[in-house]
Amino acid sequence: MFEWSTAHGLDVQIRADLVDADCVRRYHEAGVKVNVWTVNTRRECSRLSNLGVDYMVTDYLSSESL
Repeated sequence: MFEWSTAHGLDVQIRADLVDADCVRRYHEAGVKVNVWTVNTRRECSRLSNLGVDYMVTDYLSSESL
């Protein structure tokens, strides 16, 4: 997926538990934004925020619900 999406300049959506710092770094260096799904805990939200993901999909409407 990395080669194809970066070659076409397409942002990616990746299941949250498959994302690590190297993944985010590689996509960002290629100019691609990273969206992750589905983030439903504060711990996971913090982890992914610290990694620098661009977007997160959640089942909740507000961060207070996490």
